[in-house]
Amino acid sequence: MDLLTSKDISELAASAADGTHVSLFLPTHRYGSGVQADQLQWKNLISGVESKLLETLRRPDVEALLQPARDLQMDAMAWQYMSDGLAMFLRPGWHQTYRLPAPLPELATVGDHFITGPLMHLLSGDEHYLLLALSQNEVRLMDGSRHTVVQVELDEVPTSLADVVEPREPRSNTVTRPASSGSRGRAVFYGHGTGDDAAGEADLKRFLRQVATGMHDILRGQSAPLVLVGLDPTVAAYREVSDYGHVLPEAVIRNPDDLSPEQLHELAWPHVEARLRDERSALIDRFHELNGTGRVTSDLAAVREAASQGRVDTLFLRANPWCWEEVAGDELPVVLLGADGRYAECEALDAAAVDTLANGGKVHATSQEVVSDSQVAAILRY
Repeated sequence: MDLLTSKDISELAASAADGTHVSLFLPTHRYGSGVQADQLQWKNLISGVESKLLETLRRPDVEALLQPARDLQMDAMAWQYMSDGLAMFLRPGWHQTYRLPAPLPELATVGDHFITGPLMHLLSGDEHYLLLALSQNEVRLMDGSRHTVVQVELDEVPTSLADVVEPREPRSNTVTRPASSGSRGRAVFYGHGTGDDAAGEADLKRFLRQVATGMHDILRGQSAPLVLVGLDPTVAAYREVSDYGHVLPEAVIRNPDDLSPEQLHELAWPHVEARLRDERSALIDRFHELNGTGRVTSDLAAVREAASQGRVDTLFLRANPWCWEEVAGDELPVVLLGADGRYAECEALDAAAVDTLANGGKVHATSQEVVSDSQVAAILRY
């Protein structure tokens, strides 16, 4: 599973490369008969995009642009390791793919830029959270929503104490073994072991310090709440070395080694839900308190302008459904950007959300709780 950050969204939205940009989204299944159906849907979505592209581009250029999507279509193994949603972004000579822990609409867009709106609810302050299960035997990072958690691959983070501390040989001095050469695979961080408790505590702290260092790079650009799961000494030691600014003070004090992802989610979500509910209520109250002061607006044009100027502190987007999800009702869900007035509002909302995130603002989902007659509402900085 791939961890999506606000930085990823900002970089996608800021793509200034020449040439046609294609954004592809599909709801997917993790297992069962739905997997083969997903492959067929993906094939049909690509064919729909191809038909649109051939109206203006030469066939060799279209085939080259769509080749990564076709390669994925034919990769049966890749479809066995999907999550709940799939997103792919294509431009000449470049592509990026994300497997995500939330359903996405079946949708494709073609134009001079990417769209990122279908991804926005993954960064919304209303449901998205992270979970870090910590033990000496295993470290697991989970990307979570209201309904599920999905494990994130940790290629450059030590995931057990054995990755950091070399077991001590009986009746001999410990000698560190050199890490294997090569640049692929998880990095290995060897030290040396010891038998006494004080040194054992030092080894644990060294291990957790290296975990926190690796997490620093992975979590850069994230603002989601992080729930720690582990035994009390491990959780306390990790708090001392972590520089992530959104670790919840509440933790799940349990040995996570034998807990499934479903059990981890069940234990962690109540802490997240309580925190998000409080934050959401405070933001909605603030919106209504500022009504009439010029510091709030639900006019899309005004929101779009304020977001482009970096003046939006908090952006609320209608969530039931999210704007781009309404395209899924079309027989062929392929949108030519800038050419279909039905989706001009979606494009404007997309831009407002991207600009809000790029300027350090927050994006929240709303089921018309802030204002009942608009797709959007905003609290302004000034």
